[in-house]
Order: sequence, then structure tokens, then C-alpha cells
Amino acid sequence: MSKLIFKKETHQYFLEDKELISVSRIIDNYLGFGYSHISPEVLKNASVRGKWVHKLNELYLQNINQENIINNLLKKLKPVTNNINYSYCKKSLIFLKEKFKDKNNYEFIIEKPINDNLIAGTPDLVYLDKKENKYYLVDYKTYACIDEDKLKRIKLQLTAYYCLLFKNQRDISNITYIYLTNKNIQKEIVIEITEELIDEWLIAKADYLFKGENKNGI
Repeated sequence: MSKLIFKKETHQYFLEDKELISVSRIIDNYLGFGYSHISPEVLKNASVRGKWVHKLNELYLQNINQENIINNLLKKLKPVTNNINYSYCKKSLIFLKEKFKDKNNYEFIIEKPINDNLIAGTPDLVYLDKKENKYYLVDYKTYACIDEDKLKRIKLQLTAYYCLLFKNQRDISNITYIYLTNKNIQKEIVIEITEELIDEWLIAKADYLFKGENKNGI
């Protein structure tokens, strides 16, 4: 079986010598989504904050059975980041502790790339609820707020991951989650993957592929 390679620094996916199309590229093409209206400094701070939350969440879930894991992680985090990033991470970790309180009931798949030989993406978290024998999909966000444009992008992103997981024969729930962390709140937002969202994802994918064919003169 060919191994999927993900180059995180350039956000590229490769299957042997073939570059796959990233979920983000398809969605940005479809929605015309961009960050040119946001200052570079704001973007950089948001990126750093998001990376810290992702990393601390990952370390927590990998070591969920370790005694005092949250205190240990925060103790190591404190000297290497600012107070805002620290507070975001603390909120997120406390939320995860409560969410997965019955920790033996879950298995976690953390930032594992998935593909269908054409398209690839990396969900933040997929967890197995052993009681239900069903997988659930989660995306972490650290937006100050989620407006309609961001929500539309998030919904398509989760739908794309849902379709990829379904193709990979995961028994995946159509109930998915955003774990939103910001200065004011820590919140779980439920996103239901509907037939309408799946149709829109298929349209976005077809639109990207059609433009690519035209560009190559096919």
C-alpha cells in the first residue's frame, strides 16, 4: 500500500510521486476565501495561538491517563509563551478533560492525514466512542468570532473530512464538532453533515477539477 506523505511546512500531500489536492485548496478556490484584508501581525499572532492550542491538545490526548498531565503541560508551557496563549491552552485543556471524563471509553486519532487517491486532508481530531462504536470528527478553532463566511468554510471543511473518512470505511457520525477557544469563551459547536452540505462539497470539488482541466487545455 502506498504511503501518504504530508509536508506540513508547505501543506502538500503526496502519494508516491503524485501530489494530491488538499481540502483547503478546493474550499478556498470555491469560496474565494482569503486573508489579504487582515494585517500580517494579526495573522501571525492567530497562527501562533492556534498552533499552541493544537499542540497542547495533542499532548494531552496522547497522555490522557498520565497523572497531573494538565498541570505538567501548563507548567512547561508557561515560560515559552505569552499570557494570552497560555490562557487559551488552559481553557482548551480543561474543556477536553471534562469532555472525555470517562477516558477509557474513547480512542483518539490525532492529526492523521486521510485521502482518496485524489484529495487529502488532516482532521484535527477523530475519536472513537467505544460505547456507540462510532467515530466523531472534531475541528479546533481559535477565532475571536465565527461569522457567516467562516462558518460556511468550516462546514465545508468538516464535510470534506467526513466524506474522506466515509470512503476510508470509518463508521463516522454525521454529527461533527467545532471546539472554539477564544479570549471570552470555550464552546462546543455542533455541525450536522447534511445531504445539502455533501452536495455542496461535491460541487466545490467538481469546480476545482473543471478549472484545472481548462487550465491544462484538456
